[in-house]
Amino acid sequence: MIYWDTSAILKLYVAEQDSPYFLRLLGSTQNQIVSSTIVTMEMLCALHRKEHSGDLRPGGAEAIFRRFLADIEMGRIVTIPYGDDLLTEARKLVRLAFGRPRLLPVRSLDAIHVASALISKATTLVATDKRVREMAALVHLKVLP
Repeated sequence: MIYWDTSAILKLYVAEQDSPYFLRLLGSTQNQIVSSTIVTMEMLCALHRKEHSGDLRPGGAEAIFRRFLADIEMGRIVTIPYGDDLLTEARKLVRLAFGRPRLLPVRSLDAIHVASALISKATTLVATDKRVREMAALVHLKVLP
């Protein structure tokens, strides 16, 4: 199973320089996109940041967000719920990251994403976010790109 971080999912909805890579990656697999339930709020914020900076036309953030929600509704994107099992796994990850000789300054949402990947039994994590990638590699997930 392949887990997608918000940083990678965003590139499927907003044209960026490396978007073609992520679209090809999605097309090369029969799997659904799997991510944490926090992807919904992260996408909303990221889309509005892009609209505010002029990367999207006025109203573009909400239009894209509705399309994203429709993909969740249709089952194209599956979200891992935020529950006690996820919190337990995220706590382990934070302790691992901060307990190493070479500190990995993981952020709370990074830990939630990687914990969600582990709970979903993913073997691969797709992300462009450096800290998420480092945390995933630390727990032996294959990281793309």
